[in-house]
Amino acid sequence: MCPTMMDRIAKTSIKTVMLLGSICIIFLRILSSYDEYVVEAWSALPSQYQHKRHMYTTSRLLERTKLHRQLNYQPNSQPEEIPVQRQRKIEPSTTAAASELELSPQFKLSQHKIDNLRILLIDNHDSYTYNLYQYLSTMTTHPVRVVMNDAFATLRDFIDSLDESERESDGDENNLLQQHFDCIVLSPGPGQPSHPSDMGIVLDTIRNSSQIPILGVCLGHQALGYVYGNRVTLAPCGPVHGLMSSVYYNSNQHHHSDDDDDDANDQRQQLSCQLFRGVKQNFNVVRYHSLIVDFPDDASPDSSEIEPIAWCKGLVGHEEEYPSEICMALRHKQYPHVGVQFHPESIGTGEAGYQIIRNFCEFANQYKLNNKNEGVTEGESIEADLSPSTVQLRTHAVISSKASDHRIYIHKLEQSSSSIHPEEVFQEWFSSSENSFWLDSSTGKTQLGNNEDNEGCPIISNSRFSIMGSDDGILSRKIEYFGIEHPEEKRGLRVTSNSGTIETMDTDILSYLRQTLIADGEFSDDVQMVSFNETEGVAVDQTFRTAVDNELPFDYRGGYVGYLGYELRHITQCSLFEHGGGRDCTINGGYDASKERTNPNVPTAAFFFADRSLVFDHHTGDWYIVGVTTSSEEVIDDMLQWMHSMQSKIEAIGKLSSSTALSLSIPLNSNSAKNNNAIEFVPNRPKEQYKMDIARSHEEIRNGESYELCVTNQLEAEITMPKSSDKEIHESPFDLYKILRNNNPAPFSAFMNFYNKEHASSEVAASVSICCSSPERFLSVKKDPRHQNFVVESKPIKGTIARYVGDDRESESSDTVKTINDRIIQQLRESTKDQAENLMIVDLLRNDLGRVCEVGSVHVPHLMNIESYATVHQMVSTVRGRLDGKTSNAIDVIEACFPGGSMTGAPKQRTMEILNEIEGGVSRGPYSGCLGYISLNGCMDMNIIIRSAVLTPIPNTDDSMQSWKASIGCGGAITALSDSNDEYDEMLLKSRIVRHSISQWASQ
Repeated sequence: MCPTMMDRIAKTSIKTVMLLGSICIIFLRILSSYDEYVVEAWSALPSQYQHKRHMYTTSRLLERTKLHRQLNYQPNSQPEEIPVQRQRKIEPSTTAAASELELSPQFKLSQHKIDNLRILLIDNHDSYTYNLYQYLSTMTTHPVRVVMNDAFATLRDFIDSLDESERESDGDENNLLQQHFDCIVLSPGPGQPSHPSDMGIVLDTIRNSSQIPILGVCLGHQALGYVYGNRVTLAPCGPVHGLMSSVYYNSNQHHHSDDDDDDANDQRQQLSCQLFRGVKQNFNVVRYHSLIVDFPDDASPDSSEIEPIAWCKGLVGHEEEYPSEICMALRHKQYPHVGVQFHPESIGTGEAGYQIIRNFCEFANQYKLNNKNEGVTEGESIEADLSPSTVQLRTHAVISSKASDHRIYIHKLEQSSSSIHPEEVFQEWFSSSENSFWLDSSTGKTQLGNNEDNEGCPIISNSRFSIMGSDDGILSRKIEYFGIEHPEEKRGLRVTSNSGTIETMDTDILSYLRQTLIADGEFSDDVQMVSFNETEGVAVDQTFRTAVDNELPFDYRGGYVGYLGYELRHITQCSLFEHGGGRDCTINGGYDASKERTNPNVPTAAFFFADRSLVFDHHTGDWYIVGVTTSSEEVIDDMLQWMHSMQSKIEAIGKLSSSTALSLSIPLNSNSAKNNNAIEFVPNRPKEQYKMDIARSHEEIRNGESYELCVTNQLEAEITMPKSSDKEIHESPFDLYKILRNNNPAPFSAFMNFYNKEHASSEVAASVSICCSSPERFLSVKKDPRHQNFVVESKPIKGTIARYVGDDRESESSDTVKTINDRIIQQLRESTKDQAENLMIVDLLRNDLGRVCEVGSVHVPHLMNIESYATVHQMVSTVRGRLDGKTSNAIDVIEACFPGGSMTGAPKQRTMEILNEIEGGVSRGPYSGCLGYISLNGCMDMNIIIRSAVLTPIPNTDDSMQSWKASIGCGGAITALSDSNDEYDEMLLKSRIVRHSISQWASQ
């Protein structure tokens, strides 16, 4: 051929072009050396056909055919390992841009909302559905209806639930759905469209909605392909989760047929969804999928009801590794149905994803108006009383209007001339208590009025305050909840008052907290500042004044302090199912606790009601005494006496040598460190089994059942050591905590002691101590005085690498140590695997917060920052949103987000089911749960319980000895990019400092 001939081809009819193309393909099967020439020839075709050019080279065509033959998955085949060269990192510029878009009000709020566009969002049990909900809710004035795909047995059951008057109607589902909804969005999710149990009402919804616009995302996209006759097969490039690809699309998005007359084509163009209008070609998207909708190369254009309209070729920067095209978007040729394989709602896809969803909504609205003009009846709006700003969870009413009987008193101690270390105070006044707590910001830096900046800690704002107390107050009580993983006779909630009275309730911990805080009106923010004036050290006069706004630098006002163990997931997931439209979720139904392996000494959750506590400000060195009372004069007088007494005790400690605290903690390099290997920790599952578990995880990922699984293990040891002559047994765990906080200071460290003397003889009493050095914030709820509401924050950690600490001859600040750590940090920052893990969890947290936060408020101010700690560097992101504090509160936030996605993976529900099988039904206990406070003013701060030891006492017949069971939970996220050896080593790395600390403790 010559250039003049190519010009003629470009001007010929479409049919002629396709005929010539077919001849070229046949010819080039013989002359395979002409590949590059054919690419050049196809490049001269009209632009709407150029997207096909890479499919018609001989070697690539044969490779594509070979790959398709390999897509028939064999259930027991080994999962594919994606080569390193196919791993693509997310460019910092891309992620930063996405983060800025999330923060930008123009991105979320400036676009005009469509009037009364009624959207049905079907949730396929995914962990990204509410990211779609948040986007969609900014586009319509009507509340978006969300329903889980299996909340109703049939599509007709769902339709009947919308309007009681339709129950006797003999109309078809298509017409009935159209009376209630203007468009339908099918969410992503785990599983395969060929499995009815994965799809619920989705397939029937597609089949019965030919006149309703549908947008399918990921699994929803695959469902469209499956219903309309195309094969859904394994992706040729293997599972792709949390990675980015460049997508190009057919700029002519109108289906065209030579058999149609001009009027028909004009009408179809008016009703075609311009899905990519305003989106540049070759835009980057985030992908989470293992399967694709297959469009065979040799299939006739008329053989399918659907057609592809967008494609990608592997991963950004590595397109040539898999030159075959993968369908990234499709549409039906006649019906208003479109699908996208990628995730437009991901933080990484950014503005392009938002624009795509906006384009669909505008198309759906135009389709609705056209049908209305043609006489289609528009049904009444549904759920008009549901606020579009939040999804209501179990708090069916606003915060109780009942006047609180609680009063909060706070006394600020004058700053003393010498620093009073919080460890000294806890050691002196709380360590001997059988029940005590210390929320310890052990990385906090005391500035004491100097002009140093706040860079002493990687996250100084999280390390400013420590809170401590015990159960010795008149109003104090201990709440212990035993959940479904315990034997049936032990289940339930027990409340032990200060007087020792025990009340048993048939409820769960979240219901109890919701009842007491909200329904019973415990919420209170009426703070009285107290001053004590002494005359010659004898007579005491108190003065009171109401605290002014922003006078107190912390959010804690007394309230509930404790932990929620991982197995509380049964409660939260059941609740989310009910709020997704499901009914009669029976938590105990069919559950066999005998198959679970649970430590009977460890409650599922346990809290103190802390009416007496201390707060230490690490930055200023100030101490605050916090007391909670009722209106009773007797209770108030008792509290004031305690506050004055505690002031005197703290001041007395301050007069002692400030070096006292240094002798309390034992450093890692002390002589006892030589016995670090004396304690043998036995993993619940040995290395070979753990590697098999990772292989199983890869198989589940390859099958589309999960994107990421956080597989964990339990390292256990039984420790026997001499009793201390001057301490009770329950005081011993605090000695371990002192060692741990010194070896591994962390911003969300904590010590908790729940002790029952009768634990050995009682079937219901429990004793457990938690020594935690967590660096990870799960959730915080803080007041935002600017908007008169609350700000919710989560700081997920995904990505861990060992820090170089040097040897005894090297200073931590030496140039050598700094240089090596800089290289290590850069290695973590550029890790494709860690970036993908972090992105997946960020998107998951956006989804969870999106259930309860105000529409348009969820954003990501910090994406994939690196934070350094004593022994590791970690990749940390920050996700924030706003609560109105009226229709949603801290308990709703827990219910929406628990367990933390960084400890489960995604999609959360299906992944937890798989993890329970992989982990052999072993209860994780407190590990993977959260620990912190829920304050009486509605604020909250919870960590993720990691880097922790859980201790329970073991009866010992030798009165001179004490025995303990120590358990360390540890694990890591498994993705398609994970290596089994690396994952096992990472698990041991995360537990190393805790193991060493326990060995030091046992050797004392």
